[in-house]
Amino acid sequence: MNRGKSIAFYVILTLWVTGCCCNFPDLSTFIIAEEPEPSDSTPGVDLGLAAYPKTAPEAGATKYAWRDRRLEPPVYRARYALGASEQAAVDEAHLALAKRVKFKDQGNGIFKWTPPPGCDVRMRCIFESLAEDSKDEVAPLAARFRARVREANLDPVQTVELVTSYVQAIPYEIPKTRPFGLLPPALVAAQKKGDCDSKALLLLMLLDSLGIDSVMLTSDAHRHSMLGVAIPAQGQKITYDGRAYAFVETTAKNAPIGWISKDLLRPNDWVVVPVRVGGKGATKSGSSVTGKATEEVPGPKPRKQR
Repeated sequence: MNRGKSIAFYVILTLWVTGCCCNFPDLSTFIIAEEPEPSDSTPGVDLGLAAYPKTAPEAGATKYAWRDRRLEPPVYRARYALGASEQAAVDEAHLALAKRVKFKDQGNGIFKWTPPPGCDVRMRCIFESLAEDSKDEVAPLAARFRARVREANLDPVQTVELVTSYVQAIPYEIPKTRPFGLLPPALVAAQKKGDCDSKALLLLMLLDSLGIDSVMLTSDAHRHSMLGVAIPAQGQKITYDGRAYAFVETTAKNAPIGWISKDLLRPNDWVVVPVRVGGKGATKSGSSVTGKATEEVPGPKPRKQR
């Protein structure tokens, strides 16, 4: 954890904010009926063990097994071990962040906090601080996906499919007792749970490590968060800084890239929140901007992997 590099905060303004995902349903029912995880005997690709630190006991690793029927082969497995002291450190950093910005939970998904200069109500600086504090812990997991991308020679669309299907398989759970209604990315992976913005931030970090440009997308009207990914995929997109970002739904298993429920476009109040990971993304303006989802456009179909 790079706690020494965490953002320094200065009090200038107190804001009341409605958190994302509270009272928002898991969208799995819109896509496909729930199916059990692949069994140990189901043929598939094992991405191996990701451990932080390297000495973290494998016996305590969180096991993942998931499907993505748009890829071939469609079954994947991975294990993620995060040491107990490292989990505690991530947790403590989250609580310290909340204290610095005078976070106060008001109940029912509403909270009050005091943003520092340059950080708006969309909480870009909060996302960036949580990402920074989980960067080292998430790196071994990102390395497992990077190895698979190289081994199978995946293109950008396939790469996003693979990592997104992993995050979509993480059970949906609202962290009601956590500051900002967020679970830090490393704890999402270690505890195998998270809500919309918690899972979207983990996905953003993993894709960033793979060289895929993505942005957080938030909606006040729907109290929901998604990810926007700059790849040549079909489906609904939103434009930011001259680039088109395809919507990615992290709370619905098997939701294709570019899919968004039509209900989430009425009203269409989606806001782009650029999040820099480890100082990357400096070319982005850093400002949250409102955008409109565009009509569906054709894109390339995923090809089979070897």
